Amino acid sequence: MKINKQSLEEQATEYIREMITDGQLEQGTKIVESTLSKELELSRSTVRMALNSLSHEGLVVQKPYVGWHVFTLDDEELWELYNMRVAIESQAAAMAAERATEQDKEELIELLNEFCRVCDSGEDSLAIYKMDFDFHQKVVELSHSPRFAKIYAQIANQLKSYIEMTHIEYDLSQSGLSHKPLVNAICAGDAEKAWKEAKENITSFAELAGKSVK
Repeated sequence: MKINKQSLEEQATEYIREMITDGQLEQGTKIVESTLSKELELSRSTVRMALNSLSHEGLVVQKPYVGWHVFTLDDEELWELYNMRVAIESQAAAMAAERATEQDKEELIELLNEFCRVCDSGEDSLAIYKMDFDFHQKVVELSHSPRFAKIYAQIANQLKSYIEMTHIEYDLSQSGLSHKPLVNAICAGDAEKAWKEAKENITSFAELAGKSVK
């Protein structure tokens, strides 16, 4: 029975997490335990445990006398995430250019082609956001640095929201193609150019500041 209970908590956590990272629950949205409990057909205690788990991931916050809300990215947090992306993704790209195997490069090219296919197919924006994150995560993976990968995984959920915000007022059909110079640099083994292309591919804090949720 304990195993089943834990399984329900994990399923509820995953379900709510996806609703947030997919944008179904927007930043700042109030989460009512009783409503969510009825929707998921779970006890309020199970839902509360799921929300507590997500609070440790930084996806939800509990405000005194107000209740649960989806996290928001204010200007300070956007500034921090931007600089973390530059530090991790740019250096990871340079390291990938130095360390990537031929198989790594083939996988990266295949991922880019799939990314471009999704953009060309006219699929919904959510599919493009996911491909964008998957691409950058792959570059970090190709740095062959377990520590970089671990740090990146810890801020993955916030990064997904950051990436979604970068696509506001942006031609989504060009999202995949904009990553091609970075792939070319990594495949050519040009660490300096890979670092530069990775940084230029990250929407700056100044461009995002006006779009943050207050």
